[in-house]
Amino acid sequence: MIDAPGSWSTGPFTLIEGYSSLDNEIAIINSEPFAATWIPTREDRTPRVRLAANTNYWDTARGPRLAEAVFRNDISYEDALELVCTTEGEVDIVTNVRPDDAGRVEGADYAKLVAIDALRAVVGIINRDAPDFPLNDKRARQALNICVERERIVDEGLFGRAQPLAGLTPPSAVTFIHRLSPYAHDAAKAVKLWREANEEKMRRRGATDDELSRPPRSPRPLRIATTSELERIAQLVASSLRETIGFDVEVTLHSDAEKLQLLRHLAEKKSPPEWDILLYAWSGQAADAPPLGLHRAFVGWDGELRAGQVVPEFDEMYQELKHETNAIRQSQISYRIDKFVYEEALALFLCAPQALYAVNKEVDFTPYRTTFELAECSVSSKHWSRIVDDATST
Repeated sequence: MIDAPGSWSTGPFTLIEGYSSLDNEIAIINSEPFAATWIPTREDRTPRVRLAANTNYWDTARGPRLAEAVFRNDISYEDALELVCTTEGEVDIVTNVRPDDAGRVEGADYAKLVAIDALRAVVGIINRDAPDFPLNDKRARQALNICVERERIVDEGLFGRAQPLAGLTPPSAVTFIHRLSPYAHDAAKAVKLWREANEEKMRRRGATDDELSRPPRSPRPLRIATTSELERIAQLVASSLRETIGFDVEVTLHSDAEKLQLLRHLAEKKSPPEWDILLYAWSGQAADAPPLGLHRAFVGWDGELRAGQVVPEFDEMYQELKHETNAIRQSQISYRIDKFVYEEALALFLCAPQALYAVNKEVDFTPYRTTFELAECSVSSKHWSRIVDDATST
């Protein structure tokens, strides 16, 4: 959040014109002990935000290597992509390129595609308290994960610009030593696990042997909720569930305003969600120990994305991680947490999308797994700004 120009910056750049801020609202997760989360409600940015190099920046080896950077908030994504691909002098970098546009950037005359395996995860939040379905049973949640064809989601849903997800932690150097394998698609095993979980639920309700012997039937459609950006993935998930277990599945797309209300409702936990699975695109910054942000949000007692009862075993391990300062021990505990969440199938693990950028071919841009940074960014002698400067100076 940068509200006004000023010389207070300690980063590689200083704001000299415009502002960029977010309006947030607080959602109360628990009152005793107190826990809350911020929910962004509105972005407020001037048409242009200008940053100048901070000549007092402490890490001179890192940068900055640009005299100035201008963020343009006055053009749409589509127009920005067109400008970076077909012209010079208007747009040098477009962030968050959509996977279906990546091929266009790769074939562009003026732009190149820069990709990195980011700290991002597309996950299905499972409502473990959902009525009519045995989603509080580990076997049912495992069945959902076994139904999903992750390679198909990566190839058809994200055009190959992602990796299948095993557990919640996106693949990285941190997870290289301790790496889980994605749930393999197995229709027969999925049906078996689902049937066992459903029969257990029916027994607890007092079902007779005759009722248990009948083929399982869904009392209503399984409800998947998401937003338009994940529609293609949602339809692929729904197709897998229909084809494998024979579910009747409904997919509901929500607007951005409705998404904010969904997240507030989920965080506050005052009443049950009206969906069984919510597909959600998560991103974070805790690269060295992802469970500190990622797993806590989905499973922890104060998790804003938790849909179901508190899991004491998880919180015990999480408290251990919070108090650990040794990097190796942090990695080991992080793996134990991820493995526990994976084996308990406490979410529907889908894929880890790449961060994609369209970058002018004369720009040397270093992507980060977590944030958008320009400290190391530089331009070649053939960049349009250098040519203009040289021509002006002569």
